[in-house]
Amino acid sequence: LSYRLLSFFGRYGGYGREPISIQSDARKKLVGGKGHMEYADLIPGAITLLRNPRIKRLVTTRWRLIICDEVQDTNEEQWELLKILAPSKLLLLGDDRQMIYTWIPGVSPERFARIKTEVDQVIDLIPVSHRDPSGAIPALAEAIRCRRFDDPAVLAALETERLIVKIPTNRVALVEELKSQIASHPHKEIGIFAHTNASVSSLADELSSANINYVLIGIPEAHAEALAAMSTQAQFAIGQIPAQAMRFALASFLTASVRGKQPPMLAWAFAGRAALPKALEAALARLEASLIGATNGSVGDLAATATSSWPNLQITSGNKAWERAASHFRRIIRPLKDKRINSETIMQVSDTVELARVEALMNLDYSEYGRVRLMNYHQTKGREADVVIHIFQDNDFFGAEVAPFEAGSRLMNVALSRAREKVIILLPHRPHPLVEPFGGLIR
Repeated sequence: LSYRLLSFFGRYGGYGREPISIQSDARKKLVGGKGHMEYADLIPGAITLLRNPRIKRLVTTRWRLIICDEVQDTNEEQWELLKILAPSKLLLLGDDRQMIYTWIPGVSPERFARIKTEVDQVIDLIPVSHRDPSGAIPALAEAIRCRRFDDPAVLAALETERLIVKIPTNRVALVEELKSQIASHPHKEIGIFAHTNASVSSLADELSSANINYVLIGIPEAHAEALAAMSTQAQFAIGQIPAQAMRFALASFLTASVRGKQPPMLAWAFAGRAALPKALEAALARLEASLIGATNGSVGDLAATATSSWPNLQITSGNKAWERAASHFRRIIRPLKDKRINSETIMQVSDTVELARVEALMNLDYSEYGRVRLMNYHQTKGREADVVIHIFQDNDFFGAEVAPFEAGSRLMNVALSRAREKVIILLPHRPHPLVEPFGGLIR
């Protein structure tokens, strides 16, 4: 919302007439510093913009009612923006039992309690789940949130096999268990949840290697950087940018795909900070020659070379994100695909792709459709599946909190309650204390 406000009215707030560009975290990790507006700048920017009385009057008369879902996870900046936008009426929907973003400064049970004192009326909704009308899984999720692993709701879920707990012997067995569960529920939607971005990225590579068809949810940055890398290859092909700029775009994509605190060593090599393996250097040289050679054809011919480049480099990380972005890239350039290649058409491609890249960074997800969906726990809000499979690992880090794990237990409540029919827990041999009690439920 803040991005759109800045895009529509930014010229009146000192942001210029050009479309708002956003620097991704991946690029920031590689170059350091602050060269462009970042995601964290959007809400403060919108608040500053709305201090202009004319813009505020225009925006607030457009929307007579503002509805904010998940208000328990808002921080002070977001709450300030809501109050500016809604001088007439504000409808808030929230549940402190599902507060899972307390690691964001300003999000806390105390803030939510204070918000409730500032409103005119509080309505407690009837606790009915439309996801599971039987109430069995919501009752299970609530019992786990309260750390009651021996609750009748938990025992009933075990008896009816709506809850299954297993400990695979090793990583290979884990992937085989996933294959088995997917095969045994052929007409069901399946959600696979892991704890960290790194865990999800690693698991994605393993599922791809095992030929398990899935969609990867919540990777807007990887999608955005893949689009940028394809566009950059087209610019390189006609000599608009040097080869190193194209390689840096690949480094950004790899960094966004792996999503660790630091870029992987291979990304540093792509960015020119270390030596590339000889085989990969040779593959990049072939790619560069192919791109230049494709300029004798149409924009569609060049796009075909660019969209197939990452798989041809034979790097396992990021293949699913690249595949999804390649499909999006082909849709973007479809009006231009039969045109001859020249500076003007490639500029059109790059301008169009840049807009799509920023849209992707705004968390517009292009991969919601698919029977099997993989994501991390903080991306489960608002999503659901017939069967949800929770994967925990030995090195999962749930922060510094200790028993009774209030924040972690709220996260479990949200993730467990995504299931319509069945919950499957796959534990490691040394589970974190947050989930260790599940081991006592194995039958």
